[in-house]
Amino acid sequence: MTRLISENQVRKSLTPEEEAIIKSHAFAQILSASTHNIDFAELVYCPLQLLEDNNLLGHLPKNNPLIKAVKENALVKAIFTGPHGYISPRWHSEQMVPTWNYSTVSLTCKITFIENSNDKLQAMDKISHYFDPQWNFAEFNHQGNAKNVQQMLSAITVFTLEIIDVQSKFKLSQNRSIACRTAFQKNLQLQGNIDLANIQLM
Repeated sequence: MTRLISENQVRKSLTPEEEAIIKSHAFAQILSASTHNIDFAELVYCPLQLLEDNNLLGHLPKNNPLIKAVKENALVKAIFTGPHGYISPRWHSEQMVPTWNYSTVSLTCKITFIENSNDKLQAMDKISHYFDPQWNFAEFNHQGNAKNVQQMLSAITVFTLEIIDVQSKFKLSQNRSIACRTAFQKNLQLQGNIDLANIQLM
């Protein structure tokens, strides 16, 4: 049994479990809705910050193919892969064959570019503090380093993602007994897969 949001059910708000996946596994796959000179949609990997207003903030190199693709269609898919791992039939008699438990959050989003230089700097300050709270962005962004700051701004595209729809899937052996799932949790802990162990009894 899996926990799956129906494709026919449009939902923009995140559950606490989905927020936790996005914050703890921020390195997302971003897939464009349109193509650019190839038969496949553009796929990139990018760390994203979940903002207070439930939007996402990120940046990519200015010449990234995704940037060109989204100018034709502003919709993208942002996919966050949460804890996952192998489940062995050795761990409990209820589990007859091997399986793989996992958690994912998939967001359909509208991308908006931040064009103003000051706004881009504020966004980069916010992202830097989010992923590295101990580093002061002002050590880089100061008048004496204006040339390097401008070079950075010229080389990147900063953007926000407005969440249009939320889809998530948590396959955690929900169809097994608590005793079975607890055995999975203990064995995952022994293997060092603490993240998956922590959500095994959701």
